[in-house]
Amino acid sequence: MMRSQGLNSITQQLMLEALDSVRDGVVIVDSSSRIIYLNDAYLRILQVRREKAMNKLMSEIEPDAIILDSLRDKKPRVNALVQVKSRSKRILANITPIISDTILIGAISVFKDMTEVYMISRELKKAQRLSKSIFNAVSVENMTIPPEFSHVIGRDEKFLHCLQLAKTVAPTDATVLIEGESGTGKEVIVNAILSISGSRRQPFVNLNCSAIPESLFESELFGYTSGSFTGASKNGKIGKFELAHKGTIFLDEIGEMPLFMQSKLLRVLQSGEIQKIGSDYADVVDVRVIAATNRDLKQMVQEGKFREDLYFRLNTFKIVIPPLRERRGDILLLAEYFIRKFNDKYGKQVYLGKEAAGHLQKVPWFGNVRQLESCIEYAVIVCKTRQLQIQDLPEDIQNGISEATETLSKVSQISIPLRPVQGLKNDIQNMERERMRQALLETGGNKTKAMNVLGISRRTFYKKWKLYGFDNEINNT
Repeated sequence: MMRSQGLNSITQQLMLEALDSVRDGVVIVDSSSRIIYLNDAYLRILQVRREKAMNKLMSEIEPDAIILDSLRDKKPRVNALVQVKSRSKRILANITPIISDTILIGAISVFKDMTEVYMISRELKKAQRLSKSIFNAVSVENMTIPPEFSHVIGRDEKFLHCLQLAKTVAPTDATVLIEGESGTGKEVIVNAILSISGSRRQPFVNLNCSAIPESLFESELFGYTSGSFTGASKNGKIGKFELAHKGTIFLDEIGEMPLFMQSKLLRVLQSGEIQKIGSDYADVVDVRVIAATNRDLKQMVQEGKFREDLYFRLNTFKIVIPPLRERRGDILLLAEYFIRKFNDKYGKQVYLGKEAAGHLQKVPWFGNVRQLESCIEYAVIVCKTRQLQIQDLPEDIQNGISEATETLSKVSQISIPLRPVQGLKNDIQNMERERMRQALLETGGNKTKAMNVLGISRRTFYKKWKLYGFDNEINNT
């Protein structure tokens, strides 16, 4: 008898070591769903510690576990693809009830980790849909702007290219990044995409990242459960991603998103899963993401202010909207449109005079379409005659070439002289000085915009402005 017990003990030890050596996860539960065994692969795949799961009821730690169904109906499950919500994992499980003399005594589940395979398959399907859409878009017969875009004002070739890209990406669920200066009309492109997005058109959730306090970011995007923190609603809260399920979420000013939230957004884009504050479970959401920014995300990545992996994920399909000063043929089209709009609003019958029209085309419009719209609204309000004239325009527009334009002209004449190498500090200063000059040129001499491009404070900007002699060179130009 003792010898038999010894052999059973050795056999049992061999069996346990064999189960621990396999790469598939193994878990055994008794008839009450209490976990009585789990192997090393189970711990690795689901990323849990043994003491956190052993002797716990599966019905409590994973209420939706498919092994519970086998305990209830005593039937096996073969190649069941299931989601382990508490661990944000997808597994392929084979489950067998353990029955002795017609009595259920437990069940065993053997499963493979399919998470990476699922994510690759998901990305492949998205890429295939995008490739198909691009192929259709470049066909000769499809090089047209859809009638749904008829409300969009613009004939400039660069802007029409943006609309063509919007048409291409709209039928897909690819992530879209829209870049452009403030006031260029990023929301116009978003609305154009939505207008031909089919089932992705609704629900639509619009979120301005610059308007959310950092402490509320996570709860706004993902929601929270009841009592998850002091002051939380007793009913919990649904986050913006959950509200946008099966539709589209627009993340405006994505460059203002805090770094800690960027990692959480990356997870959503990679796995399609969100986790509410206070919840132990991940929920799957099917959301198409459109992001927009007026900042240089690539530069922010280099400065460590934006995650590189998130940038590449957002950069799946990029649309860059040209500033108004680069689409001058659209200035009068937009001006006429805004005059009609504000004539209706204020009950007037103003039309654009020839001199005023010529003047509008010379203005640099650093505030882009938004600045032009504000200018026309002001002019329509103050205009005392039927003909809108130069004197009806805002004072800064009347002056035409503003301080920013003068600065631009002078900055463009500044050159960085070649100097002998005098050490690392001088090299860095030369690089900084050239970068400031380029930023001023890119922003049309607008110092505030240059600060944003450079990602430095006003105080730092003017300190370097003085240090590198821009004041002296511009005054002497």
